[in-house]
Amino acid sequence: MSDQAVEKQQWGSALGFILTSIGYAVGLGAIWKFPYMIGQNGGGIFLLICIIFAIIVAIPLCWAELTIGRYTQKSQIVAMRELAGKGSPWVVAGWLGAATCTIMISYYITIVSDVMFYIFKFASGGLKGMSMDEVSAYYSGLQVDMGYKFITVIILYLLTAAIILGGVQKGLERANKVLIPALFIFLVVLAIRGLMLPGGVDGVVWMFTPDFSVLSPSVIMAALNQCFFLAGVGLASLVSFGSYLDRENSDIPFSGTVIILSNMVVAMLAGVAIFTALFSYNMDVTSGSGLTFMTLPYVFNDMPGGIVWGTLFFILLFAAGWSSVLGLYEGSISVVGEALNWDRKKALVIMTIIMFILSIPTILSTTVWANVKPLGMDLFTFMDFVAILITLPAGAIVTSIFTAVKFWDKYMEHSAVGAKYFKVPSFLKPWYLVVLPAVTALVVVVGIAGYF
Repeated sequence: MSDQAVEKQQWGSALGFILTSIGYAVGLGAIWKFPYMIGQNGGGIFLLICIIFAIIVAIPLCWAELTIGRYTQKSQIVAMRELAGKGSPWVVAGWLGAATCTIMISYYITIVSDVMFYIFKFASGGLKGMSMDEVSAYYSGLQVDMGYKFITVIILYLLTAAIILGGVQKGLERANKVLIPALFIFLVVLAIRGLMLPGGVDGVVWMFTPDFSVLSPSVIMAALNQCFFLAGVGLASLVSFGSYLDRENSDIPFSGTVIILSNMVVAMLAGVAIFTALFSYNMDVTSGSGLTFMTLPYVFNDMPGGIVWGTLFFILLFAAGWSSVLGLYEGSISVVGEALNWDRKKALVIMTIIMFILSIPTILSTTVWANVKPLGMDLFTFMDFVAILITLPAGAIVTSIFTAVKFWDKYMEHSAVGAKYFKVPSFLKPWYLVVLPAVTALVVVVGIAGYF
C-alpha cells in the first residue's frame, strides 16, 4: 500500500475552494454552449427556466455531494463504501461519476484545443478580412486537420497533467486563483464593450425578457439538460472537492449556493457579451454550435479593435474550458486512484493514457472514422450522448436517492457544521427521494428520444 494513496490533501483557503469549484462548473458550458442554447430556445424564457432549475435542482445536489465528501473525507467510490458498506450497489454512483469525468475530458479537451488555436490565430490577425463563409470554411478545415488536432490535444493533456501533479493547493487551487478572476474581469470588459455598440442593448433586452409564447416542453427539457451541463453535479468531482474541506470550518450550504449561482452569473455575462455584439451586427442568434467559432469571429473582424476583442474573448473562453478540464481531471484521478489504492502520480499517468486513447475516436470522427456511427451518431456526438444522457444523470439519480435513504440523518447533522448563514432545510427529504430523481429521469428519456 502506498503512503501517498492514503495521504489526504486539503484546500489552502475557502476562497481557493470556491474559485476552483466555480472554475470546474463554469467551463465551456457557460460561454460556448449556454449562449447558443439561449439563441435556439427563445431567449429570455430559456434563461428564466435555467435559473429556476439551478436553484431547485443543481444547488441541492451540490450540497449533498459536498457533504458526502466532507463527512467521509473520501472521494465518491470510497465514500459510498464507507457509508453503505463494501459491495453495496450504492457504490455504483462513484463509478458512474468517474466514468462521466473520464469520457467528458476525452471529447471536451478537443474543443478546448480549438479555442487555444483561435487565440493565436486571432492575435496574429490570421482571421482578419475573412467573410463569414471563409471563417466557417476555416473552422471546418481545422476539424479535418489531424496533425493540428493531435498536437494541440497532446499539449493540453501535458499542461493539465502538470498542474494536477502539483496537487490540490499548489496545482489546482493556484491555477484557478488566476484563471477564474481573469475570466470574470474579461467577461465584464467584453460585456461593457458590447453594451457600448449601437443596438447592443437590444440584445440584452431580448436575452432577459421572457417570451412565454415560446415556452414548450422541449424548451423546459433543454433548460434542465443545460442546468446539469452547467452545474457540474453528478460527476463525482464535487464529492472529491468536498473531501478536501476542513470538517469544522467550512460552510457547505453557502459555498454550494455561491458556486452554482456564480456559474449562472458567468453564463449571463457571456450572454451579454455575445448577444450585444450579435444584435449590433444583425446576426442570426439561432446559428447553433457554430456561434462561437464561426459567427462571432466574423463579428469581431468587423468591429473596431476587433483583433484585441476577439483575442480577449478566446482567452477567457480558454480559461473557462481549461478550468473545467482541471476539475474533471481531479475528479477522475482522485476517485479511481483512491478506489484502487494508487498514489497520485500512478493514477495521473494511467488515467491520462486512458483519456487520450478515448480522445482518438473523437479526433478521427470527422475523417478516417467518419463512417463509424454507433446508434447513427458520429463518434464525437456518441461520446457526448453517453456522458450527458446516460452516466451523468444516472450518477445524479443514485446520489440523490442515496442521500435521502442512507445518508439523511448524517447529512442534516454534518451539513449544518460550519454553516454561518443558513442550513439545508430538513423538509427537502422527499425532494431528494422523489422529485430530483424523477425530473432527472424525465430529462434522460426526452433527451434520448431527441436523438432518434
